[in-house]
Amino acid sequence: MSICRLENISKSYKMGELVEALTDINLDVNAGDFISIEGPSGTGKSTLLYVIGTLLAPDEGKLYIDGREVSRMSDSEMTRLRGTEIGFIFQDSNLVQALTLRENLEFVQGLYSKKDSEEIGRVLEALGLSDRADFLPHQLSGGQRRRAMIARALIHQPKLILADEPTNDLDDKWSQQTIDLLKEACKNGAAVIMVTHNSIWAKQAIRRYSLDAGKLSEI
Repeated sequence: MSICRLENISKSYKMGELVEALTDINLDVNAGDFISIEGPSGTGKSTLLYVIGTLLAPDEGKLYIDGREVSRMSDSEMTRLRGTEIGFIFQDSNLVQALTLRENLEFVQGLYSKKDSEEIGRVLEALGLSDRADFLPHQLSGGQRRRAMIARALIHQPKLILADEPTNDLDDKWSQQTIDLLKEACKNGAAVIMVTHNSIWAKQAIRRYSLDAGKLSEI
């Protein structure tokens, strides 16, 4: 089942001169896919995730999420799509600073589905955060905040998970645990698109791509 499809997606920036961040990108993402996108810094990997996440509009091409063309959606429909269908693991923290870790997860669940304390407990335990559930984000270490962001992205069981360097700030143990959770989500019918510069984690994906000079190619 198709969860996401990109047709001839292009995106450029004016930075003194015109920079082609994405050039004629085509990609089909189906339920159960675990896709890694590799490449040097500054080659458009994060831009691609932002376009797929409907946070950045392409200059050309069409994006379909769950069979719906995104450009035809209203702002409210797009906002709901992000909340219900997509889980974001980005470099910048998306945790609500005034809420504890548990409250952050309850907040996400409560927006678009019923609260499930058992699922919250399971995810926190899997990420080694059970004893930090009642901590505020600023009370967590860098690695714990990264794991908390992963928990927040997974807690509402989205169909599409976009992960931008999800293992940053994590040691090998928690990096592998993160990859295992992403694999588990795929087994349960979600799709994962992961940007990483680390070939160890990229090799565990089902499909691997390289993005260089704005062009996507399968490895």
